[in-house]
Amino acid sequence: MLLVPWVSYLFAEGLSLSGIVSILTNGVFLSYYAEANVSPASKKVLKVGYETFAYAAETLVFVFLGIGLFAFNHPFEQMGWGLSITTILNLNIARFLNILIVSFIANRGRKKENLITGKQQFVMWIAGLRGAMAYALAMKSLEDLPLGPVILITTLLYAFISILVVGSIMNPIMRCFDVKRKDSVNNLSESQEL
Repeated sequence: MLLVPWVSYLFAEGLSLSGIVSILTNGVFLSYYAEANVSPASKKVLKVGYETFAYAAETLVFVFLGIGLFAFNHPFEQMGWGLSITTILNLNIARFLNILIVSFIANRGRKKENLITGKQQFVMWIAGLRGAMAYALAMKSLEDLPLGPVILITTLLYAFISILVVGSIMNPIMRCFDVKRKDSVNNLSESQEL
């Protein structure tokens, strides 16, 4: 259960295919196997193992982001403030439109009690860009594009603004808009049943 996604990724990469899509497809098919063949106790152990691994991987991504800002020779003279501000505005507008359109499409197939509300869409929008995919694509642009270094530094700056500024105010924003995590909603309903 733990090695199968990794083997799937390695196999796809060996064939010059998308490792991410391979892991996703593997997860869909593996869930059918796991549902019928894994005991409830094993599911709990696997869940804790996956969460631990995910936390460690996320920590490594943040370490790489921090190192990336200071380890590379960034072309600050090529970009200027105009590029940074324009990039932040364009990314936020694109993210807003993406969340609006995808939420609309997702809500078309949902029951009324499971709709993605406007408050939830706002919180998703304000959460911003963080993570491995943006950084990995920006690192790949170093090799493939002449403006790769500029793309990398703008990605790093936006990620740092998103992580440090927006990330530090996310809990108050979620409380203000009454958006709860799934775990807290489940814990609340369990405590009300008692």
